[in-house]
Amino acid sequence: MVSLMPAKIGEIACMRYVLISLLLLNLIYLCWNLRWPLPDPAATQSQPLLNSGLTLTSEFEARTLEATAQAEKSCSLVTGFQNEPEAADFMAAAIGLGLEVAYAEGQSSQGRRYQVYLPSTPSAEIANLTLQDLVARLEEADVAAEIALVSRGDGKNAITLGIFESATAAVSLRDRISPLGYSPQIERIQPQQERLKLWLKAPQSERVEELEWLDLTRERPNLSRVENLCQTIAQATQFQ
Repeated sequence: MVSLMPAKIGEIACMRYVLISLLLLNLIYLCWNLRWPLPDPAATQSQPLLNSGLTLTSEFEARTLEATAQAEKSCSLVTGFQNEPEAADFMAAAIGLGLEVAYAEGQSSQGRRYQVYLPSTPSAEIANLTLQDLVARLEEADVAAEIALVSRGDGKNAITLGIFESATAAVSLRDRISPLGYSPQIERIQPQQERLKLWLKAPQSERVEELEWLDLTRERPNLSRVENLCQTIAQATQFQ
């Protein structure tokens, strides 16, 4: 027992030395940090998610349902207008009911032509003499014109000189013929009745309701309509 005591005392002294050393190291580390603190790590900025072009399933289903609903909508092709003013009045009335309306195939600017002509003469004999003299003068002045004698109808015995898509071309021909001793006139040819067509669309429902149609045609019994899917006849941008 007496021989073991010095060994235990040595172990205790060694442990005490280790503890004191660790304590001193911690104190030195604390003082170092207080005097020279470590810099804060740079804040990491969040990066925006990459737009990979993927579509969520919910978004795809919503778009599909919307496209299906649009495809099931019907538009009415309205015909039977007597003239352009009647078509314009119909459009105003349809807009007043909250409907969308548009000229079919851009007819608001198409179908208008201009005819240059000499008015009717009292008899066919005078018309033939006028025609012969006019042809000779046009050839001498080197003026080209599509001359024809009207032999029947309201314009019987009149002489047509050409039909043009623009008023400018019609005025040009009239001004070249006038110095030859004639007074040509210009008449705008209205589109034929069957060419005046309008698309009618109900933006808030699948089709134009019967009551809405009756309101529009109560004073226009000459009008008729044919329904078709909107997707096959017009894009939405055509309606204004």
